[in-house]
Amino acid sequence: MIDDTHDLTLAQRAFILAKIFQAIPLYFAHWQDSELSRDGLDAAFADLAEAALPWQSRKRFSLLVMAFLARFNNAHTRLFDPYLEALPPVGMALHPVEGRWTVVRSGHPALTPGDVVLRIEDRPADDWYAELRAYAFGSPQARTIQFDTLLGAFLPERYTLQVEDAEGTTRTRTIDRAALRTGAAPPATEGRWLADDLAMIRVPSFIPPEAEECARAYVQEFAGASALIVDVRDNHGGSTPGGLISRLMDRPYRWWAESSPLTVGLLAVQAQRGGDAIFRSAHLQWPASVSDPDPSGYRGRLALLVDRGTLSAAEDFTMPFKDNGRAVIVGETTGGSTGQPFVHTFEQGILLAVGTKRATMPDGTPFEGIGIAPDVPVEVRREDLYAGRDPVLERAVALARG
Repeated sequence: MIDDTHDLTLAQRAFILAKIFQAIPLYFAHWQDSELSRDGLDAAFADLAEAALPWQSRKRFSLLVMAFLARFNNAHTRLFDPYLEALPPVGMALHPVEGRWTVVRSGHPALTPGDVVLRIEDRPADDWYAELRAYAFGSPQARTIQFDTLLGAFLPERYTLQVEDAEGTTRTRTIDRAALRTGAAPPATEGRWLADDLAMIRVPSFIPPEAEECARAYVQEFAGASALIVDVRDNHGGSTPGGLISRLMDRPYRWWAESSPLTVGLLAVQAQRGGDAIFRSAHLQWPASVSDPDPSGYRGRLALLVDRGTLSAAEDFTMPFKDNGRAVIVGETTGGSTGQPFVHTFEQGILLAVGTKRATMPDGTPFEGIGIAPDVPVEVRREDLYAGRDPVLERAVALARG
């Protein structure tokens, strides 16, 4: 079994819970989507404390807190524990393809992208997801991309899969997690010419500052292209790439309409209230602002590639182009979560995030928990995965040329 040491002391567990109990009422901005109501917080907190304060392994403690925070139904309200992230990988990434859990990326030679996972440790894959979605965060599409990561906290070092291959044959695979490669460097921003007048930039993350800087340099390099494709699929965010947005625009563009809770204590009015402080909840409002594009920016045709893994700052990037029609959006509906979270990092490396801003599209259309729908939906099928084909990119190329 996987080593489950690095446990937390009672004082450490209590402090983490206390910080959560403090932060949610002060900062949380997404009550419209939350399973828990403000009035039900005390009872929910009490249940969590009763379960998590007695001795628990670190893994079990973190999972209890993750399940509690998942009830707020916001992808920016969550717990990150590096101990869970450091567990051996499961050797695959699973997405729902044609209604079935399908390998879309493989880290094991016995698993091929396109294989359908039928059973995991002799349990149906759907049963696993039904159980593990209680620990996942955000919209339905955002929760599905967390499936294989969550599996890593529950599977043994050696586990079995029952898969259906390209011929429809059911096969059993044994995966040794300890033998899988770990610690691979994250992919970097890259750009390339697809044809004499068509170029593509792939930005897998906006976390490192150089990611946006590199993308802007590619925009300059491809200035002569009649059409440009920017791929932000599976980009989970980072810092909002405002400079890149401006460099790609050819018209004025708007930002999110945003709101954030502001809790004001009315401590002066106590005498007739039994001595208790009174709190009134209000909201700060930011209407959608308008910006002008970089006058020296790119002026050719533009397409953006998105999917359910396009989140946070990558959605900040996508939204203005959807709003003003500057680019054609191709792929899947995005994950549906942005905003600036309150963040606290504990000494054990555990990180708490609470979503403090709620965003809508500039015209007021709901976005949180829904996502940005593509202009041109494209579904990836098993046959595409087996053939190594990218139908989203192919469709964008056809649109750019057309």
